Amino acid sequence: MKYLFLVILVFCVIILFAVMIKGRKFFLCILSSLLQGIAAMFAVNVLGMVTGFHIAVNWYTIAFSALFGTPGVIALTVAHFIFSR
Repeated sequence: MKYLFLVILVFCVIILFAVMIKGRKFFLCILSSLLQGIAAMFAVNVLGMVTGFHIAVNWYTIAFSALFGTPGVIALTVAHFIFSR
């Protein structure tokens, strides 16, 4: 199961990079995704002070949200709700 998740993650990263390279604005797209992911994670944690929900800030969650952007933060939020109950 552990390796299946890793294979799916690598496959998603390859598809993400293929789409970014095809668009000819590779570095701008990566920078935009990185900033959006970090900003979304910050917003979730700031709003979490009101709601009591937060995403742990560590190297894994920062890298995941930076790599996948806002959908990555949404995936972290959904995973937190699924696995915390």
